[in-house]
Formats: sequence, C-alpha cells, structure tokens
Amino acid sequence: MKQLSPLKLVATDMDGTLLDSQRRLPPGLMPLVRELRQRNVRFVIASGRQYYNLLKQFPESPELLTFLCENGAMIREGDQVLYLSELPYRQLAEPVAAIRALPTARIILCGVDTAYYENDEPEFLRNAGYYYERLTRVPDVLKAAEGKRICKIAVYDLADAEENSYPALKKFRPDLKVTLSGAHWVDLLKPETDKGSAIRFLQQLDGIGPENCIAFGDYLNDRELLANCFHSYAMANAHPLLKQLCRGEAPSNDDNGVIRVLRRQFGLSEEETLRS
Repeated sequence: MKQLSPLKLVATDMDGTLLDSQRRLPPGLMPLVRELRQRNVRFVIASGRQYYNLLKQFPESPELLTFLCENGAMIREGDQVLYLSELPYRQLAEPVAAIRALPTARIILCGVDTAYYENDEPEFLRNAGYYYERLTRVPDVLKAAEGKRICKIAVYDLADAEENSYPALKKFRPDLKVTLSGAHWVDLLKPETDKGSAIRFLQQLDGIGPENCIAFGDYLNDRELLANCFHSYAMANAHPLLKQLCRGEAPSNDDNGVIRVLRRQFGLSEEETLRS
C-alpha cells in the first residue's frame, strides 16, 4: 500500500468554516495550532477578511499563524508582507464607476494599511465592520487610492449579491477576477489572484506539494484553495457546488468540524492537544 505524504500545511477559511454561526472560534483551536507547529506544520487562516481584522480575532499567539487575507491578495506574518497581488491604479476607475451605478452596491478599496469607503449607511458599516478593522471614510475612494497599494475591490450588496452585483460585474472578466465571496459580497482582484494562487506561493516557499496540504471551506471563493490541496474538505453547511469539488465533508462550523477532522487526521485526542 502506498504511504500517504505527511501533512505540512493546514489552511482554513474563517466565516462559515472555522467560526461558528455566532462568529466564535472553536474551543481548543490554539492548543491544536501549537501542537501542529511543534510538528512543523504551517497553520494558515485563509480568508476574505482584512489582515488587521484577522489579527484581532487571534489575540492569543498570532505569531503561530500565517494570514492569507483579502481572498488571496495578501499573505502576512506579523509586520512582514510575504505576498501581495497589487491592482494597477489604472484598472480601478471603470469598476468603481460601475459599482457606484448599482443602487444596492457599496464599495471598499482594500489597501495594505487600511480600506477606503464612501458610504455611511448603517447596514453597510455594520457588515463592513465584521471583516475590516481599519476603515477610512473618504469623499472619493479613487482619489484616496492614488499612490496607495490596492489589492482588492470589495462590494457589499444590500440585497443579494448573486442576483444583483455579481452578474453586473462579471463583464470585467478576464481583466479582473470577479468572485462571489458571500451572500452579500463580491470581490474583484487581479485575474490570477485567489486563495489557490496564494496557497501555491506558500507551497513553493515551503517546498511542499498539494499532497502535503489539508484545507477547509464553505463558499465558492474557497474553490481554488481546496483544488490546490489534496485533502480537501467542504463543511456540512457548505455551498452545494463546493461539496461536489471536495474529497471529504467535515461536520458543520457549528459542530467544531475543522478541529474534529484535524484531530482525526493527525491522530490527536482532545487531551493531547490541551496538554501541548
């Protein structure tokens, strides 16, 4: 029987995957991360969220984690930006104009140090606050972005993104990658940029292959991440199309699915991880 390659990288989405429905981290996560780091396994948080927002979610030992943020446009470890897929400034004006023309769409331009927005609507700000820690209100996002390193255009749709903003913005393909990243969110990035391209960067950095990686996700912006990891798990609560692409199904995000699968994969009991 062929021996399976050792796992050297764990990557997990946040919302709908690692976080439960109340946006809480699973119990026992950081002891498990510490145990895996002792085994030289990289633990990657792969999210559409802003880096500073992710950092706030992990007040305990964030130095043990690699943050793949902005849906693959940036990878950070502490103050070090390991990878950045920057959008040329000349490519921003046309999609910004198109988003402004959509009645239910609100725009965020995501930079390395902050994210820029124009609209003070309470619902928009409340939802943006879930995913962005550093937000800067400006009269004009395009003027604010001049000279800045912008890696993503995020769109919040007050209605249904899949029915409204997403179809209207698909016209920017193939010059931009247009991704449905949530029920109310659409992301526009450089064409080659997604969670999969970012995880390939880390694989090359560590000298490992897809067979050494295990990944978890729940939504369509996780497709490329899961496609680049041999051990791919869709959550029980995942989008049906994502489940069709994965080799396995994890218990739901409300049933501690990521932790349960990882303990099984690495042969760890709850007591072992809590002792680490």
